[in-house]
Amino acid sequence: MNIFNPNTSELDNFFAKAKYVMAWRITLTSSIVFLILSVLSIDSKTVFIIYSSLLIFSFASLAYLKFTKKYDTLFWLYTICGTTIVNYSLNAIPDFTHFVDFLWIITIVLIAFISLGKKIGLLFSLINVIGIIYFYLFNLNLHIESLQPLSPSKLSIAIIEVLTSIFCIGYLIHQYIVFNDYFGNKIKTSNNELIRKNNENVFLVKEIHHRVKNNLQIIISLLRLQKGELKSKEAKKHFNEAINRIMVMSLIHKKLYQKVDMAQIEIKNYLEDLAKDVITISNMGAPIAVNVNSEINKIGLKTIVPVGLLINELLTNSIKHAFSQKEGCIFISLLKGNNKDEFLLIYADDGTWLEASKDSRNFGLGLIETLTEQLEGTFSREQSKYTFKIKDLDI
Repeated sequence: MNIFNPNTSELDNFFAKAKYVMAWRITLTSSIVFLILSVLSIDSKTVFIIYSSLLIFSFASLAYLKFTKKYDTLFWLYTICGTTIVNYSLNAIPDFTHFVDFLWIITIVLIAFISLGKKIGLLFSLINVIGIIYFYLFNLNLHIESLQPLSPSKLSIAIIEVLTSIFCIGYLIHQYIVFNDYFGNKIKTSNNELIRKNNENVFLVKEIHHRVKNNLQIIISLLRLQKGELKSKEAKKHFNEAINRIMVMSLIHKKLYQKVDMAQIEIKNYLEDLAKDVITISNMGAPIAVNVNSEINKIGLKTIVPVGLLINELLTNSIKHAFSQKEGCIFISLLKGNNKDEFLLIYADDGTWLEASKDSRNFGLGLIETLTEQLEGTFSREQSKYTFKIKDLDI
């Protein structure tokens, strides 16, 4: 440790240490300057007493800082006493040029902003502005009339004060830049750490989606193997329906694994892939075209599963009951409704519907109703066209 770099080991963070060192250096500089000014003003008893008093105050402040480490108290004293002394000098001492007073005002305001915060800085800025306005309106002309040539000692004192105030202003600006650089480095370090952790989390979440997708694919494979041993066409049909529903969820995890943004899924691309997979699994002899139109780009994970299951159920119904070895086309549209939070999901096909069994129809209709309720919506049907009004789509 040297005289300009005090021991800061007892302080626990960068800003406490930096502000303590700043208070110490300003006080030490003031002590040296007041000592010099006291010597230079020895021929003027009043000025000598003022500078000697300030010198004693500076030494006492150094001792207070050394033993208490409470720098905030000194910054308050500097700001309050400095503002009082400078404004008194501006408006009550007529035989001085007051150039240095304006430099001290800048110094005081900088101390207030840097050490005590923005609100205190603004407060003392306002106080000093009021003092300057008062000086210009009521005292400047009187002071100009009473100005006399300065003696060599007074000129020396003025030069020292000007140089000291400029030094303090430069040092305070330097400290402000140091604080900003520290904040910038901390933010940069924090951002880099957040990016690193985010990349790790993305990797882990993708790995989870990949593993879930693989597990669901294993379940689908097991179900297909089990289906091959079945004799009943009805049982095989139910197995196919179960496989399709598991595939809906597997496809979601596959999409999430392939994406950078795992919070949402591109709905048009997802529905096209889902329709393609459902038609392939159905093992139909004739091709079925699917036309997907969407005014919405992405939807969130909260509603993608019920939407996928709903479309899967509708596709399965069309394949089983509308096309029966015939070519055809399925139309899916996801549109924005009239209200801000309302959306329309329209599903239709151009096939010829065959009447399904009562049990199959009741189960399929019940599942559609349940999924629609999950999406906080309602639906209506006109022949092979379904219109869903959905409120909760999580876009």
